[in-house]
Amino acid sequence: MLIILFLASQEGLALASSTPEPNVFSSLKAVSISFQAIKLNHGDYVALFVAPPVYDMGANVTPYNITSTYDLHIIAEYPQYLNSSLVVMIPGGPGTYNLSVTFISKGPFMLQYGIVTQNYTAYTHLAATPVPLASGIWFLPIFTENYGANYTAYRFTSTVIELGDSKVTSSLFSFKFPSIVSVAVFLVFLLFISYIDAFALADTYWKSKAQEGSKKRWAGVILLLILTVLVAYWSMGLLGVRIT
Repeated sequence: MLIILFLASQEGLALASSTPEPNVFSSLKAVSISFQAIKLNHGDYVALFVAPPVYDMGANVTPYNITSTYDLHIIAEYPQYLNSSLVVMIPGGPGTYNLSVTFISKGPFMLQYGIVTQNYTAYTHLAATPVPLASGIWFLPIFTENYGANYTAYRFTSTVIELGDSKVTSSLFSFKFPSIVSVAVFLVFLLFISYIDAFALADTYWKSKAQEGSKKRWAGVILLLILTVLVAYWSMGLLGVRIT
């Protein structure tokens, strides 16, 4: 699993930030940071790096679907990349998650937020430069920001959307045979509606030859043919005739 490889070298690192001097941080400004949603491919996850390390880092995830699960990891000091504090959120499956991260900064810092993946070529549309974190694991910094305020409390929020597994997603132009019964029923139904279409088309043609047809009648025949295609497509789904 990606997270096992990614955090394998983190054994012994602090998982909670050290406590700042109480007198220094007795009165803090508060800043909220909100980034646009990130869409993940199935099996990938998001990471937030803050360099240099910050104080009192915490994180929370709210799935929009109450049945969704996730893993959340906080590392106070991650020297392998930027010598930073790190938050990793791993969606448990397709769905939408709201990620919230809070921390306190003594001084200026850089924040990088993006995607951890084993296949960065799937995100070429994001124009992010991949950064190797471990063997076969890459970080794509989608958002990079610098902040200069001193003694400030920050709250970072973003929506994370994990997409479904593309390996099981149906394609519109390949065919998967269902049971023989479903195929037989579909073919009988298709022959029946095709017979109706053929009769309407032939009847309109001969009446047109006899000058009994009209433009409205031809328009009706065209609409019937379009409706036949739609009904046939819906029937495929209903009977289990899948295009995969």
